[in-house]
Amino acid sequence: MSQRGNRAAILRVMLIVFGTAASIARAQTVSPYTYNPQPTQVFESEVTVTATGVAADTQEVPAPTTIISREEMNDSQADNAADVLRRVPGLTVARGGDEGKQTSVFTRGTNSNQTLVMFDGVRLNSPYLGGYDLSLLTTAGLDRIEVARGPYSALWGADAVGGVINVIPQRARNQTTAHLLGEWGERGWQRYEGDLALGGEHLGLYLSGFYRTGDGELDNSDFMTQQALLDLGWSWGSRGSRLAVIAQDVQAETGIPYVTPGVPTLDRRQESKQRLVAVPLRLAIGEHWSVELVGSSVEREFEFRDPEDGFGLTEMKTSADTTQARLASHHRLGGHTVSWGGEWRSDEVTDSSNFGINLENVSTDVTSAFLQDTWQAGTALRLIVGARWDDTEQWGDELSPRVNLGWKMSKAFELRVGYGEAFRPPTLGEMYFPLSGNPALVPETSASYELGLVYTPARGKTRWQANLFATDLENLIEFDFASYTNRNIGTAEIRGAELLIETRLTGVSYQQIQATWLDTSDETGDPLLRRPEWSASYTLGGLLWYHLSGDVSMYWVGERDDVDPETFERTTVDDYFTVDLALAWEVMTQVELTLRVRNLFDEEYQEIMGYPAPARRIMGGLRATF
Repeated sequence: MSQRGNRAAILRVMLIVFGTAASIARAQTVSPYTYNPQPTQVFESEVTVTATGVAADTQEVPAPTTIISREEMNDSQADNAADVLRRVPGLTVARGGDEGKQTSVFTRGTNSNQTLVMFDGVRLNSPYLGGYDLSLLTTAGLDRIEVARGPYSALWGADAVGGVINVIPQRARNQTTAHLLGEWGERGWQRYEGDLALGGEHLGLYLSGFYRTGDGELDNSDFMTQQALLDLGWSWGSRGSRLAVIAQDVQAETGIPYVTPGVPTLDRRQESKQRLVAVPLRLAIGEHWSVELVGSSVEREFEFRDPEDGFGLTEMKTSADTTQARLASHHRLGGHTVSWGGEWRSDEVTDSSNFGINLENVSTDVTSAFLQDTWQAGTALRLIVGARWDDTEQWGDELSPRVNLGWKMSKAFELRVGYGEAFRPPTLGEMYFPLSGNPALVPETSASYELGLVYTPARGKTRWQANLFATDLENLIEFDFASYTNRNIGTAEIRGAELLIETRLTGVSYQQIQATWLDTSDETGDPLLRRPEWSASYTLGGLLWYHLSGDVSMYWVGERDDVDPETFERTTVDDYFTVDLALAWEVMTQVELTLRVRNLFDEEYQEIMGYPAPARRIMGGLRATF
């Protein structure tokens, strides 16, 4: 049997096995005197702030939004956010090799630097080269991950072309809790997590710590990530006024085993640091009026070292800092929620190597203003209309409109339509890097259309979502070999469809099936790189059997075009099918033994051409709650 035939057979077997397990879980009666887990919320009563700018029930928002809850992260035992983002429709995650290596996300076929990543509304995308390395985004200390798919520049500004990923940190409520986790595994894997929440009537303190380390398959492919997180807040009044200080420090280091396949680089290393401080203030002025003001600073450092580099580039260092202030005022006027506000952001980059300074304190300031109306027209219609204006001296200004309409045709069916424009501005590196930089660059722009149907049966334990979308991209920034500079010469077309089926099997278990189809083409008619035409996933999670909880996730990613790192010619990367397994057995009240297996069947595959993905890794640990 061929390798593809083996994959298909394994897929059929796994679907049969876990379909049977799902039936058992559905019929299972939990013994009330032995185990009493909390119900896992799959899609009901989930709150998003990313899709509308104010807290809203996802079922009331006429736009595709996925919430990954703390319970789902616990069930999967994932240590990195990219691992759970793989199960979101429309998202393709690509990692350049083993754990800890550069990780990118392609949202609805757009480029990896056209998805905005935020930490509780604070931008994380780099102003130097754009995008965000998801290998730095751990799940430690997170309350939930919100993914809003589609154009969101009308609300959040730059880079929100394909969508927005917003990670929301935990904070102390009116109680005291603590969690500890230790995990050990093959090839030197170690992972330690802990948090402490001290919550009172007004004052709350939340602290979280994270550390992981391990070795890869190759020499010099080890990795290390550590994170510290603090949230200190003071709350008052009956309507949720709060002033807080949020601080996060992330440090990561990894080896780079080779650049050209088969040619090892045993001394090549990279180190990343990210320090974030935010001061959010929310004032509930009245029953129908609230104001939010956030000041934040993000400092980023990247260091590269290779004393044996054959081209003489032995070291490189980049610092990219962002200072930001955002004001948003929300008013409830009958069936309308009107939001207006502004934002100011300053980016500054310094880059140097052993050859000299490339950029020194190069900066740009962006000023923005936005207006949005969310209208609930009776029980049948929901409408979001908004626009944002962004302006800077370097690349000019952009106006980004947005409209989303949801029509409740019946109790079970909702029809959704949407249109939006978005942009990605040229980064400071694209404009000013020596030789290749071009100060005359203008922003990349997009126009997106969407048609969706949501079906929720009367019992409310299953939800179907189907979305058709189209995006046209213009002024894409590409390197022009004729002029040897970056230029706005690229265009692209994206057509796609998403299907998501979520089912609550019992009050404490759930399953999810998602599939995505993409048809992409650049200005020459070739498919966009690293975007598979087909991809899908299946997840079974929650309480699986009495004291046994966990998560079984299967991922299939189809063939896609990439560039061969040796010949630099376009080629096709094979499809792959992987399974991740996570189990937790409660041995006593609030104490669990954990088992996790990444790449259960030891599939050999590549997410990025030339960089083999991690082999099977088995890990076990202990998890406790106080």
